[in-house]
Amino acid sequence: MEQILAWFEIVGIVAASLSGSMQAIAKKVDLFGVLLLGMTTALGGGILRDMTIGNLPPRNFQNYHLLIISASVSLATFLVARLTQEHYRREEALISRINNVFDALGVGSFAVSGAAVAYGLTDNGVLIVYAGMITAIGGGIIRDVLLREIPFVLKKRIYAAAALLGALVYYWLLLLGLPDAASACVGVAVVFVLRMLATIFHWNFPKAID
Repeated sequence: MEQILAWFEIVGIVAASLSGSMQAIAKKVDLFGVLLLGMTTALGGGILRDMTIGNLPPRNFQNYHLLIISASVSLATFLVARLTQEHYRREEALISRINNVFDALGVGSFAVSGAAVAYGLTDNGVLIVYAGMITAIGGGIIRDVLLREIPFVLKKRIYAAAALLGALVYYWLLLLGLPDAASACVGVAVVFVLRMLATIFHWNFPKAID
């Protein structure tokens, strides 16, 4: 279980750092801003999760390799954009689509890894599923608040609902006796596929006032 958790945490950290730093670059913030927002996107949800379930100090401050991975990915993204500015601008639409794919992968990985952390500490199913969701979306919410935007998860593409469903599927499969690895992969796949379908077909929850 610990090895599976570690792999999904790393996948989530890489994907979320890339997504967060690309979002920061699109907003034309400086190097420090790119690093801060990339790392916040990757690590913020896990910190909120651990504060919620009383797992202190948060795992992300105990596992320094996660901090190093996030900082390295964010810095590499900044350097690529900086060194290929003209090409980066021309391909902005393509980069946005790539960013969305990595974001979906990160959300799925974090939904499962977050639920797995809570599963090892409590038998409260509601808390386990909530921990998975907040791990997946918490960093993005903090990032958007820092950028003075309404968090993306609250307005488009059933974002939070996908994370909630992925964590729920993972938890249910564990209860049914499916192996940890299989449960985790199915949970991630559910989130990823749902996010991609929502992107392709523009699925959104209804708003009170359009």
